[in-house]
Amino acid sequence: MIPQSIFPSVVWSTLFDDRESLNIKLLEQARAMQASNPAGVANTNVKGWQSPGILQTLTEFEVINRRILQVCQSIGDSQNFSRDVIYQHQAWINISPPGASNKIHYHANCHFSGVYYISLKAPECGSIFFRDPRVASRMLSYPADKPTQFTTDEMSMRPEEGRMYVFPGWLEHGVEVNQSDQDRVSISFNVLAARGPAR
Repeated sequence: MIPQSIFPSVVWSTLFDDRESLNIKLLEQARAMQASNPAGVANTNVKGWQSPGILQTLTEFEVINRRILQVCQSIGDSQNFSRDVIYQHQAWINISPPGASNKIHYHANCHFSGVYYISLKAPECGSIFFRDPRVASRMLSYPADKPTQFTTDEMSMRPEEGRMYVFPGWLEHGVEVNQSDQDRVSISFNVLAARGPAR
C-alpha cells in the first residue's frame, strides 16, 4: 500500500540562528509599544494585548519585517509563484499573559499568515493549533483509537523562542490558553503576493 498525499495543508517553519540577540531587541520594542497604547486593539485575542497592524511601517522593526518577507518569498519561490510578484505584509504584536488565548479564526485576502515567537515559557504557554478545513464536508468521523494526520480534526505546533511558522491565510487557527507564569510575546503577520506591473 503506497499512500500519496493530495491537497495538503502545509505549515512551514524556520528557526533563526541569531534569535537570542534579535528577541532581546524585539521584546524591548514590544513592551514600549504596549506602554504607549495600553488599550491595544481587540480582535481574536482573549485576555491579551494586541498592537495595531503597523509594524511594517516602523523602522525599529525593520529586521523582522525583512525576514518575514524573505521567508515568504522563499516559500513562494518553492511553490512556483510568478517572478513578478511583490510581497507586501501587515504585522502586529501579541502579548498574552497567563490565562490569555486566541479564538479560532482565519485571515482573508492574503496568501500567507504566520507567527514569530519572541518570548515564552514552553510548553505551558499554549500552542498554535490548526483546524482541518475539510471537517465540515466529512460524512462520518473516523473510528480511530489514536489520531493520525489523516484522521485528526486539529493539529498543534509547539511554540519556541526564535521560531517562525507560516501557513496559508485560509487555514483556520487559534492559540491555546497560556498556562505558564509569564507572558507569551509574538509577532503575527499576513502576507500578500501581488503581481507587479506588466513589463
